[in-house]
Amino acid sequence: MDMLDLKVFIAVAENGSMRKGAQTVALTQPAVSLRIAGLESELNAPLFLRTRSGALLTEAGRKFYFYAQYALSALEVGQQIVRQTAAPSPMDGHLSIGIVESLTHVMLPAIVQTTKNQDAISTWKISTGESLDLALRVTSGELDIAFINHLFAPLPHMATVKLFEEPLVFIGPKQPGFPRFRSLSTYLQEVPFILLKRQMPLRELLENRLFEPLRMHPRKLIEVDTSSLIRQMVAQGSGCSFLPVSSLWPGNHEVPIERIPLDEVCLKQKFYCAYPLHLSDQLQQFLQPLKTQIREQVRDFRRNDIFYSASAKK
Repeated sequence: MDMLDLKVFIAVAENGSMRKGAQTVALTQPAVSLRIAGLESELNAPLFLRTRSGALLTEAGRKFYFYAQYALSALEVGQQIVRQTAAPSPMDGHLSIGIVESLTHVMLPAIVQTTKNQDAISTWKISTGESLDLALRVTSGELDIAFINHLFAPLPHMATVKLFEEPLVFIGPKQPGFPRFRSLSTYLQEVPFILLKRQMPLRELLENRLFEPLRMHPRKLIEVDTSSLIRQMVAQGSGCSFLPVSSLWPGNHEVPIERIPLDEVCLKQKFYCAYPLHLSDQLQQFLQPLKTQIREQVRDFRRNDIFYSASAKK
């Protein structure tokens, strides 16, 4: 098993097709099929169910997908760090921050406010990504701090602290013709669901804590990459979804989205700050006031938020 095997497996899994996966990694379809067969032989388990319409992950394939992403991301970060070893070390006064996409609108105001009192830091680099990628970049030293929405198995040289947690709300378009039902099971059968793709923390939370216990899944499903796309598509009337309240801040009074009460749903998503185990003096001086500012920002949003008020009463 090598990096190309992992890239091939992930490409086929994400495209749902050997042919499209081959195009993604610039290999022939027979070469891709051969590598997948080699992986299945090495793991002693079928990873895909071959059908006329494509290739679907088996249960073993779904489990392996997460670890394949984990391993490939770690290897790619390692390669990048090794290539950078000959480059000059960053100067004091530089700080790199990673933020999961759904938290940018919460974190950025707090970061800007905190920087006003940080004369020692002159250059800021802010990037977005998925939680796993950001966590790995903290362990490699590429990022100083990351704000993520999932805890992984202990990673070397990294510590985490919980910042806050938010209830999930069931949302639909604010349109007179959109159906209203009393139970989630009816929505699952009758209305398209717009959800983040598999292996993303919010999707896994819904799968493991909601859909699997009900033994029901959405009959019609639209998968997207970001919570902003979910908000946009729900507002346009394409379907319904679940999002943490914080994903609807700020300005949710103006968007044509409304919360649909469902007494059977009571889930929360947690958000964390990840940072190196051994903090520099510069990072220590910045991190504590930043965490305080973030929590104050969250409290301000909550006080003025119609979605949070409704969810907190449940």
